[in-house]
Amino acid sequence: MNRKRMVYSLISSLLQYPNQEWQELENELFDEVSRISAEPVRVPLLRFLSYLKDTPFDKLCENYVNTFDFYEKTTLYLTHMVFKDNRERGNILIQLRQEFYQSGVEIVSDELPDYLPLILEFASIAPEGQAEKILRLHKRAIDHLQLELQGIDSPYRFLMTACMENMVQSDENKNEKVS
Repeated sequence: MNRKRMVYSLISSLLQYPNQEWQELENELFDEVSRISAEPVRVPLLRFLSYLKDTPFDKLCENYVNTFDFYEKTTLYLTHMVFKDNRERGNILIQLRQEFYQSGVEIVSDELPDYLPLILEFASIAPEGQAEKILRLHKRAIDHLQLELQGIDSPYRFLMTACMENMVQSDENKNEKVS
């Protein structure tokens, strides 16, 4: 798996509701992230992993809910920021689901297709052209989410910084292999 795909997969997992398994995998996660040569991606990921390590599990859960479930400006449903719950959003969600289908990648999820962890998981497994297309479609919403998370000093801002940096890394690094 190339580095860009690994980073999208990792961020996808870490943007979901906290899982105690993360603490069990702590050393492996630190080792994997430490091997990323792109410093603008590696450093914020390490900062987020430090947050996971230093924060009790119940506090991780509380912070997650307060950040993503109770604060509309930091929702992980990217089209909600623009369309709220109107009919036009429904059409966009249908188009997005069709993009997933047309890529040939089977996405099995109960989540709406604009859920950022789902989009990042798609980017980690889809053909590169389709992955980049989906990420470009949502770049403005991802930028907005990053700014909102920075504004509330959320540790999740580190994941968004790493995500954005991963999106802009030069072509020479995009095929960097990871173990």
